[in-house]
Amino acid sequence: MKICILAPRFPLPECGGDLLRINYIARYLKSQGHQLVLVSYTEELPDIKAANELYDKIYTVKRSKIASAFYSALFMLMGRPIQCGYYYSFSFNTLFQKVIKAENPDLYISHLLRMVPFLEKAKLQEKSIVEMTDALSKTYALTTRTKGSTLLRYIYMIEKHLILKYEKYVIKRYPKVVLVSKSDIDFLSANMKGQHIESLEFHANGVECPSEISDHIDTKKICFIGHMQSLQNQDAVIRFVNDIFPFILAKKPDIKFHIVGAHPPKSILKLDNGKNIFVTGFVDNLNKYVIDSCIAVAPLQAAAGIQNKVLVAMANGIPVVLTPLVAKAIPELHDGENCFIRDDNQSFADACISLLEDEEIRERMIEKGRLTVIEHYQWHSKLKGYELLR
Repeated sequence: MKICILAPRFPLPECGGDLLRINYIARYLKSQGHQLVLVSYTEELPDIKAANELYDKIYTVKRSKIASAFYSALFMLMGRPIQCGYYYSFSFNTLFQKVIKAENPDLYISHLLRMVPFLEKAKLQEKSIVEMTDALSKTYALTTRTKGSTLLRYIYMIEKHLILKYEKYVIKRYPKVVLVSKSDIDFLSANMKGQHIESLEFHANGVECPSEISDHIDTKKICFIGHMQSLQNQDAVIRFVNDIFPFILAKKPDIKFHIVGAHPPKSILKLDNGKNIFVTGFVDNLNKYVIDSCIAVAPLQAAAGIQNKVLVAMANGIPVVLTPLVAKAIPELHDGENCFIRDDNQSFADACISLLEDEEIRERMIEKGRLTVIEHYQWHSKLKGYELLR
């Protein structure tokens, strides 16, 4: 089968969980013998050579900032999601029409809601899967109460209503809508009042588990993993630095906190003091950079879906301290067994201190955390049957 994937961002380098996921979906589809056609926006010079190792045909068009601004405003005035307008353009649509004629794909996958308008215009609903990933309306509703970019927060306040309306529209119109968390499926089902929900399908995130983990642990290193353009991640990092880390430093003054993720804004960059807080930006090899960490933290107060940062850490043998909101999407997590689940600032810090000081607790978390990933979150098993329409 020939499968066409529409992507708002070129999938390499893998500098975010969304890109990691679409590439693993592509790897799974290739393993099933399918031919893949990628149609993607680019913003910089794309690494076509690397992408050709996964995608059989690649078509790209550069995203225009002028077009993004124009269509963002137009879509908002039309009562449609701003992000769909941000990623809409005449040039992409023209390219996509050419791809349809030249390649005649059997199946189309929209990577995230923002690419659905192109499928709508081409009337391809019955041959399409919408890789929604998360219930964005849920995320945006939570994110409006977080810290970080003020502009993004205002946009999310407007966008949450437009997104929910569009999510409901897509669920009614498309034969398969994929989410990574059962809690997000429950959220959308409730908003649909239990009607027209047959299209909702669960394909959780997975992770590549390295065959070996580091035998060297830096007991002075705590890390946070995440794409830093995300307001949820910005809020989590600011919360940790301002409200949790001081409790840890009071007992462990030589501890260092590493913020690892692409595109950190000024509000995050200024946290780097060169002493005990370090902002890396994008790193070529994420696993190599974080593998010696003693702890990975996920103090998110706004999130939807499964957070890859948690699975990546556990796969690499890094104990995780996370909030109940994050843990809810991963039902195999159990407080005190394979992770620490904490909400208030003091108890979150205390859990981190326990892992820093107690080797026995740390070793137990490492072993049970990795076992959880190996048994429940291998990519191939999570994506089985992905390409099958109802």
